[in-house]
Amino acid sequence: MYYLDCVCTLIEYDESNLNRLRDFRNYDDLTGIEVRLLYHTCVALDPDDLIGKIMFEDRDGKMCGESLNRMYDLGEVQRSLLVANSIAVAGRTRRVKKIMAYKPRWLYQYYTQPIAQLTAIYERQRQQQAVRELLNTCTIS
Repeated sequence: MYYLDCVCTLIEYDESNLNRLRDFRNYDDLTGIEVRLLYHTCVALDPDDLIGKIMFEDRDGKMCGESLNRMYDLGEVQRSLLVANSIAVAGRTRRVKKIMAYKPRWLYQYYTQPIAQLTAIYERQRQQQAVRELLNTCTIS
């Protein structure tokens, strides 16, 4: 998922098992278990916890230009933005490597929409499993 790759570029988040999950160009090669791990990792890295710290909305495009997002080294923005050297993410302190400006469409396209789709899939699977379990416990005499 592109969102995960961006977040891992912004902060020091070097868990070894994330390399395949960050490879958004080969998302279709992930196993079902890896997709579920990707989903839970992205939910744990909720943008609401990162916005205003390492992710900054750029509605007018002054920072992103024509792109949907743009990353900056800390030295490039220290005079114009107040950015901490480290932040707490998923229960651990992580070093900030870069910040990212993004347009609202970027967040929708690369986080909100994919997470909503996966949530719907997992909810359907959970409901189907509950029905199967219910049917398995029913006995007709």
